Amino acid sequence: MIRNAPVTAGLMSLLLLLSGCGGGGSGGGAENPPDVAGVIDIESGTRVDSDTADDFRLDQSVDNGSPGSAQALPSGATVGGYLSFIEGTYDTGTPDQFDFVTDTADFFVTELSPGDRVAVQMFLSPDQRLPLPDRTLRILKQEGGDLVPKYSDTASDTLRALMVTLPADAETGSYLIEVSTAGGIPFRYVLTLADQASPSVMNTSYTDPAFMVDEAILSFDADPGSVAMAAAMAVSERRNLGRGAWLMRRDSARNLATMSARQVEDAREDTLDWIRELREQPGVAAAEPNYLYTSQQVAPDDDPLYDRQWNLPLTRAPMAWQAAPDAGLGIGIAVFDTGVFRSPPTTGGAWHPDLDENVRLISGEIMDYVSGDLDIDQEPGRDTNPADPGDGKTRSSNFHGTHVAGVAAAVDNVQGIVGMASGASIYPVRVLGRDGVGSSADLIAAVNWAAGRSEIDVINLSLGGLGPSNALKSAIDAAWAGGNGQLIVAAAGNQGTDEPTYPAAYPNVIGVGAVDGAGKRASYSNVGESVDVVAPGGDASRDANQDGTADVIVSTWGRDDSGSFEPGYAGLQGTSMAAPHVAGVYALMKGESTITPGEFRSLLRSGALTEEVGPAFEYGAGLINALAAMDAALDGNFPITLGASPSALQFNSAVLSAELEFSAYPEGEPITIIQVTAGAEWLNLGERPADLSQSLVVSVDTSGLENNKRYTTELEIEYDPQNGEAGTLTVPVSLRLGTSADERDAGRHYVLLVSADDNRDTIEQVVASASGGQYRFAFDQVEPGEYFLVAGTDIDNNGLICENGEACAEYPVNGLPEKIVIGDQPLSGVRLSTSFRRPTIAAMGLPRIGFEGYRLKSDGEKEQDNVPIRRLENDR
Repeated sequence: MIRNAPVTAGLMSLLLLLSGCGGGGSGGGAENPPDVAGVIDIESGTRVDSDTADDFRLDQSVDNGSPGSAQALPSGATVGGYLSFIEGTYDTGTPDQFDFVTDTADFFVTELSPGDRVAVQMFLSPDQRLPLPDRTLRILKQEGGDLVPKYSDTASDTLRALMVTLPADAETGSYLIEVSTAGGIPFRYVLTLADQASPSVMNTSYTDPAFMVDEAILSFDADPGSVAMAAAMAVSERRNLGRGAWLMRRDSARNLATMSARQVEDAREDTLDWIRELREQPGVAAAEPNYLYTSQQVAPDDDPLYDRQWNLPLTRAPMAWQAAPDAGLGIGIAVFDTGVFRSPPTTGGAWHPDLDENVRLISGEIMDYVSGDLDIDQEPGRDTNPADPGDGKTRSSNFHGTHVAGVAAAVDNVQGIVGMASGASIYPVRVLGRDGVGSSADLIAAVNWAAGRSEIDVINLSLGGLGPSNALKSAIDAAWAGGNGQLIVAAAGNQGTDEPTYPAAYPNVIGVGAVDGAGKRASYSNVGESVDVVAPGGDASRDANQDGTADVIVSTWGRDDSGSFEPGYAGLQGTSMAAPHVAGVYALMKGESTITPGEFRSLLRSGALTEEVGPAFEYGAGLINALAAMDAALDGNFPITLGASPSALQFNSAVLSAELEFSAYPEGEPITIIQVTAGAEWLNLGERPADLSQSLVVSVDTSGLENNKRYTTELEIEYDPQNGEAGTLTVPVSLRLGTSADERDAGRHYVLLVSADDNRDTIEQVVASASGGQYRFAFDQVEPGEYFLVAGTDIDNNGLICENGEACAEYPVNGLPEKIVIGDQPLSGVRLSTSFRRPTIAAMGLPRIGFEGYRLKSDGEKEQDNVPIRRLENDR
């Protein structure tokens, strides 16, 4: 909550300023050194908005609110900033008063090239509420005497990131970047600049995936002995998920529905502690949370049934059906989802009339895997009936699986709609339960089951989450079977970022992003590693095809708000809707050919199945084209292509060498690398690999190159498959020699010694400013004991540091703080690193949950009045 009030500069008085170099410390020289002293390094390319709320408080802001006062940024910069349409006071729940000020626009100037992307992520303070701020990202260029807006993105009712990618025909040169707000509450933002060779750069917040309390998924070192090992563990419940993976549930009577929010967070932290202990037990190869996955639709549309399905002509489906007259007959599409509409949902009920003819069950086989608290049907536990039970609420339920199944394979029966592969068989597999949520344990078990079923040719996973599961990856790899098993298609996610979403980001999954009616990326659709191809997913905020209606995907649905189950139709948007288009296209191809999943992926990589609609980072291989796919399948000439890992090379002053590893698509095909050509003289190549088991060493010669400048080129790799036609693989390469250290600035840093108990009180606090690309700090007269050493910005002046969207440094590694011990002897030479980025779950080992930063002390505040904001869980 925010209390509106006039801003009075200086209400929060300047915290204890450090003297010495860069605000370094009050140490008394060699004879009287400080108790704790050290250096905080700043990540290369880091900058801070020059007029943050913290700057306003100290009357030290430098205006960048107009084109003429634009702040210069280097290529590849990461910038922390602050904007607010209003002024007032935060309601922090403490005696201290923290104010925010009006700042409606920030301008930056930088060099941009085709393929470069500009993204802005927004973060709110924990106490803030609606209305969400209206915000705009604009890219402008000087043309003649005028500043001309070239590209833009806007948002108001969601927290999604704003993103612009410069098209291939964009002019290289100097551009203005404007980030602005036109209403709503104050917010922090992180602006990131990246070129086409850059990997994921939008990891500016801690990923906090949901998972089941008191449950863990384990794998054991010795698979033949895993049954005995699992049986020997002291747990209340154990379930074999297949292929060496086990679900373990410990004895606990905790009922989350009756617990407070803080109690739930404590239970989650306690579960992670237990998983850490499991990892240390003999014979345990891996232990991970039982992550939750959710359906990837955005929102239903309540309008009447549209009289046309724009998604089908956009993908050239009507023409493709002429080449596939059986429309996928005999091909099995397993829809792993909420189940499929059945009236009544009990065994024996009638399926949705637009799906009934194609729905198939396998006699005696479990096809409803939802278990535990997530299972709300009338047949508790795993069973043979994959009907969607609804949600038991007075409003109409979310019949997500029914909608997905219709997109893939609704029957062509002169009523309702037509699916992409209207002759294919639908195998509904229920893995999502209450509120469209499912656990990785249930999903793993279902995938392991499906991997052994010859009836199933393609698995559609219109679900996702941010928790990577090794056990799920192993199950998917088993289903993929080296490219000769089942095609796995998954939704790329609706977060609008380049952070990997699973299962779409796994190597043996085809991740599908979403486009609108004009083939443009939907505003919510993820980009980057999770996207291999795009398909119609809809965007209710647009009418891009100008047909007079919002671009949503119409498909089969159901209603249960009247107490009875009635079939119907609805329009949805999401990458959930995009994925079954691709599953349906594969079914069309498979129905007319002997194509394998590996051959499909090879065709996809070669561009034979798609229409090019934009840069690969946003659109993968392009927009799926069913007609082109049928031509490729009937031609029978499946290309053998070469792939490289990483797919792009990025060098800087610290990284001047890398290795490229190669692989064949389909797997196992022999390929000879004929020639490797560097596109620039500064790129040096090692010995050409004799076969794909060898890597290629690529290095950079910086002699004669200018500092503070970006260089880009391409690496061309000519190859000749033994059983196919020769081709060329292009690998983008970028080199950024970096800015000089003293230009790096992550903003004024508050350096804290925090108590090592559960309260995490701030005991000591000093302030440091950047100098020479570093911050120097020192503490005097510190009571001996154990502390956490942390530092960070407070750019929105809400009294918290290290929130998402703030620069943060924790000793020794951000995300994995460890205690320091202060005793009789001075502790010097302590080194930390600060950044607006955050480590991934893979880097931290387990997710960081519930963390909202560290509370600052204002001048005169008593230690006992300090209110901790959250307890850290990763302090071991």
